[in-house]
Amino acid sequence: MIASLRGKLLQLEIDRLVLEVSGVGYEVMIPFPLHLECKDKISTEIFLHTFHSITDRGQRLFGFSSKKDRELFELIKSLHGIGELTALKILSFFQADDLYQIAKADDKKTLEKIPKVKGKTSEKILFEIKQNLKKFEMFLNEGTTEFSIVDRETDLATLALIQLGFDEKTATKQVTDAKKTNPGLSASDIVKQVITGTK
Repeated sequence: MIASLRGKLLQLEIDRLVLEVSGVGYEVMIPFPLHLECKDKISTEIFLHTFHSITDRGQRLFGFSSKKDRELFELIKSLHGIGELTALKILSFFQADDLYQIAKADDKKTLEKIPKVKGKTSEKILFEIKQNLKKFEMFLNEGTTEFSIVDRETDLATLALIQLGFDEKTATKQVTDAKKTNPGLSASDIVKQVITGTK
């Protein structure tokens, strides 16, 4: 099993990167915050904690900036009916403490801020997290994670605009401009402001 990789970052996309290790290029699926961390690191050496998935459909590598993020990914994907790609999408927007609070508040609307997570999908995810609150409590008790709510809203808005067809540079600039005008905007309000051109 491949538990970590250190090598030169050759290519970076929204949800994956290519890392060259000893002449071999590894494609690694990544959460969105890691994409942002790596934006200025093309052609430099980086280190990733990885989860090596081997199934009858093939193999995938998932990469994380910390061991704690990898453990949270493993916890989320262990929930019934939540696959690896859905777990990665959840981890792109929420940390363990976020998910714990969402479940305690029965807050399906916050989960639905994740692009393409609506209706039965969000209900299923929320149900599974609520059924496994003890696991999240244990995870949180093992150590705290720091994640800025402001950063999360910014990341959510940026990714939502990209999925709506904006290129990354334009989406990032539009979100930054919107936040300068109204620092407390939620992700959905930012997207609405960008699309409608209102302030």
